[in-house]
Amino acid sequence: MTGSVDSPIDERNEELTISVVVCAYTMERFDLTRRCVASILAGDRHPDEVLLIVDENPMLRERLREVLPPEVRVFDGDGHGISDARTMALRIAIGSVVAFIDDDAWADPSWLSELSSAFQDADVLGAGGRVEPEWEDASAALPPEIYWVVGATYRGHRTDAGPISRPLGSNMAVRREIFLALGGFPSAFGPRSGAKVSSNEELAMFTTITNHYGDECVHYVPTAVVHHFAPLSRCTLRYVMSRSTVEGTSKADIRRLFGASAMAADRIYARDVIGSSVLGYLARAVRDRDPRSLRAAALVAGSSLVTAGAYLTRLARTGSLRPRPPAGIARTSRAASMHQ
Repeated sequence: MTGSVDSPIDERNEELTISVVVCAYTMERFDLTRRCVASILAGDRHPDEVLLIVDENPMLRERLREVLPPEVRVFDGDGHGISDARTMALRIAIGSVVAFIDDDAWADPSWLSELSSAFQDADVLGAGGRVEPEWEDASAALPPEIYWVVGATYRGHRTDAGPISRPLGSNMAVRREIFLALGGFPSAFGPRSGAKVSSNEELAMFTTITNHYGDECVHYVPTAVVHHFAPLSRCTLRYVMSRSTVEGTSKADIRRLFGASAMAADRIYARDVIGSSVLGYLARAVRDRDPRSLRAAALVAGSSLVTAGAYLTRLARTGSLRPRPPAGIARTSRAASMHQ
């Protein structure tokens, strides 16, 4: 593919090369990161390279270099967070396709072969797979409607293969040069060194892609599965509400930058999933005197209300609803053809 935004070349006759990227930042996930890399290398589709970007943690970088196989290339990030680390990986990767998996996740053996199969269609520029939560304490598991809180595939997400608005960041792949030509992942979104002060960097980036190439250039591959560790600390009411606040604020920023159409999938989720789920949990709680259903109703309703409140508050404070492109994100026309 060329570096031109408007002219992705036909890769049907080219061999697909794949780089896998893991971004890390904390020694607390040292063992999880080793497990993640081991699962990648044990897969039935061996990656052409594995890149590990370590942000603001020289001790972690050196320890990982000591214990990981020499085929894993370990780099220092620039300390500016997950978005910049991913963009850095895009710049140094050798693969025509770059796949991303979180440091606290691990991949099924068929993950990479299944995910890469989407790119046999030259019109597919990005893809994502299913993310299953791996609970530290199954008794504290969140209701499926808000699995997104722990970075897992939630109830209401598409279940069959086909186009999606954006994948989950812990299980996604992109055509390298197209994403670089459009500026990479936006620095304005995404957590910095683990602090979840912003999110939805994937939505911002993939909205740029679909604005330019159309709504069907990003695909969901449900058979490409990773398992994302969900610690007990992220299953508390306090964490869910905090994460929901970040979600609402970030979604408002995306709404301001790209317009109301960027929120289409979220409106469908709120309309078709949240209300009926809360009522269903409440009905079971009353009928069966089930405290777990009552907890689920409270978590789903509370998360939705906090997200909506943060979203509306952010829009009110910023004042303008007119879309304008953020720094580092190319603003392009949805009318552009996939085959220009």
